[in-house]
Formats: sequence, C-alpha cells, structure tokens
Amino acid sequence: MTTQRRDTRNGANTVLIGSLAVLIFIAGSIAGFFIWKQTQPDQQVEQPAYVSLGRVVAQVGGGRFVRTDIQLEISGPEYTGLFQQHHVQVLEGVRRGFSQVPGDDIYSLEGKKAAQEAIIAHLNHYFEAPLVERVYFSDFLVAGG
Repeated sequence: MTTQRRDTRNGANTVLIGSLAVLIFIAGSIAGFFIWKQTQPDQQVEQPAYVSLGRVVAQVGGGRFVRTDIQLEISGPEYTGLFQQHHVQVLEGVRRGFSQVPGDDIYSLEGKKAAQEAIIAHLNHYFEAPLVERVYFSDFLVAGG
C-alpha cells in the first residue's frame, strides 16, 4: 500500500514540477517581450502626402479625350511645394502619360493602370527622383473618337 501511495505522490510531484516549469517559461517569455518592446526605437510611420491636380483634360489615342480629377500620392509632405512650383510641367507629364494609352484601352482597368504607370514614370523622370508613388483618378470620363 505504501508503494502505491509513493508512486502516486511521485507522479503528482512530476506533474506539479512540469506545470511549474511551463508557468515560469511563459512568465519569462512575457517579461522578455515587454523588455524587448521597450528597447526598440519608435519607428514613425510617415503618412503619405497628396497633391491635387484638379480636373485634367488629356488626349488619348484614337481621337478620344479623358477628363478626370487627379490626386498624386507623393513621397512626403516636404515635396508638395515642389509640385506646386512646377504645376505646368506636372500637367504636361500627366498629358504625356495619357497619350501613351490607346483610345480603346482607356475604357478598361488595364488601360487606366497603364495610364497611371505612364504618368508616374513621366513625373519621376522629370523630377529625377521617385517622388510620385501612386496616381488616383476620380470622375473619369472618356469622350470622342
């Protein structure tokens, strides 16, 4: 009878010691995470900046014209003045971007994406830096042809 009781106690002690070891591991992991988190430098996520070009009319292939409102997402707010200073050149880059898209393609999503990519390429080439990250269209209207 005493051997059976001793085996039960040994089994209970083993479970108790194992549970205690798991709890210590979990507590140490949590404490380590908080210590690690405090030592990490705060990385500020820079908010994108936007430049509104207003309503733009541009010619695409096939004698068609596009009228749309355009917003540019740029690398940072420090560049907004640069886009305002070179507003005429920026509009010319937008028009050149649209001119690369065939008239029938401008109706499709792929055609609009091609226009966005061409506009980004022209503007970044003009500024000789990757300042334009995205181009957004709203009130998109195609006429003519």
